[in-house]
Amino acid sequence: MEGVIHSEVYVFLTTLYGGIIIGFIYDIYRIFRYFFKPKRVATFIEDLVFWIIVSVLSLLIIIFSNWGELRGYVFLGFILGALLYNRLLSKIVITILVKVITILWRGIKFILNIVFYPFKLLEGVLIEPYRKSRRKMQRGYSRLKRKSKLPFRIFKDFKKQTKNILFKK
Repeated sequence: MEGVIHSEVYVFLTTLYGGIIIGFIYDIYRIFRYFFKPKRVATFIEDLVFWIIVSVLSLLIIIFSNWGELRGYVFLGFILGALLYNRLLSKIVITILVKVITILWRGIKFILNIVFYPFKLLEGVLIEPYRKSRRKMQRGYSRLKRKSKLPFRIFKDFKKQTKNILFKK
């Protein structure tokens, strides 16, 4: 009898830890959505992946701790673990993870800026003459375009004037 109670307490504590892990995974998912701000279809896919991960994790915990037997205290352990994590640890973990991710992102951006700096310099050296020549060519093109329309405008004005002269009463 005592061995049965010990095994049930073990299963309950294991599912309690499983609920804490599920809460942690949910916080990671929330942080991911905060940083990437997915659209509607991507949110659906992310939700699906989240629930698949949580389902597989729950199933593994139940199989390895309780040989797949479902009892009321198993569900109670998952729910209590998730609630305990949400109430006690969630805010702390989220703030720490957001700060760590922000620091890592800044470091990655700094390293990328160092790596791509020569290319930016090269771009500045090559792009500026291109922009200057493009501006000059655009000015010349607009002048040419106006001058190419001149014969059509003259013909149009001539036609208009001849109508006025011919049909004048």
